[in-house]
Amino acid sequence: MRKAIAVHSYKGGTGKTSIAANLAALMAIEGVNVCLLDYDFRAPSIQVLFKVRAQKTINDFLEERCSLTDVLLDLSDKYQADGHLYVGCASSTTESLRDMMTKDRRWEMRALHRTLSAKNKLYDDLGVEYIIFDTSPGVSYSSINALASSDFIILVSKMDEFDMEGTKELVHGIYDTLGRRTGLLLNKIPMEQFPLGEGRKELEESISKIFNLPFLGVIPCYCDIQADGGRSLIAFEQPKHPFTQGLSEVMVKVQDHLKRL
Repeated sequence: MRKAIAVHSYKGGTGKTSIAANLAALMAIEGVNVCLLDYDFRAPSIQVLFKVRAQKTINDFLEERCSLTDVLLDLSDKYQADGHLYVGCASSTTESLRDMMTKDRRWEMRALHRTLSAKNKLYDDLGVEYIIFDTSPGVSYSSINALASSDFIILVSKMDEFDMEGTKELVHGIYDTLGRRTGLLLNKIPMEQFPLGEGRKELEESISKIFNLPFLGVIPCYCDIQADGGRSLIAFEQPKHPFTQGLSEVMVKVQDHLKRL
């Protein structure tokens, strides 16, 4: 299995980065060689979440100052994972954030070709089985490039009306055009709205029909995770937490979809 997954959302605050990082962690725990790339150039968070300091960043790679393998940090030993966990961080300096906002479409096309070429090197040279892109929310050149470089998109949404309506627009305006297989994941659902038994099945069927997408799951809003504020990777530090178990179910569904591609 050599596939790329993009984790995307209509707007910020859906928990997209947490989903991407913990999904990569779960795969590494299970012995899969996985590479997590931070393509959220508006609000890069991977360095903070994994508590690392990168000497080279994905910004350097896209500017052709280094190769993608120069950017990657191998965190397998740090987290005692059975598989390799490679992480590529984006620069979080004010200068870098400002610089990425000025890029034109010509530069982004070169960046896309560079990303696509680097994928095969990750597969062939490092034995990576899954690449996971954490993307900028909404429609930006960088997020479109990450989506176009992927085989499957995990579309993360909350259940507020604004997010749901915007997510529908993404599906019809962007994903249909790109022709990428996509699955919908509802995240941070308040406990009082979290359905059980038949109620959950009815919710999944209705949401799947509204978006015309496969439904990947529902993950509640856990107060302890919100209080943690992104200071820890739940999949590594709390493997029996309901969030970890719910995301494990999502991972299985995503892998099933990828096997059909």
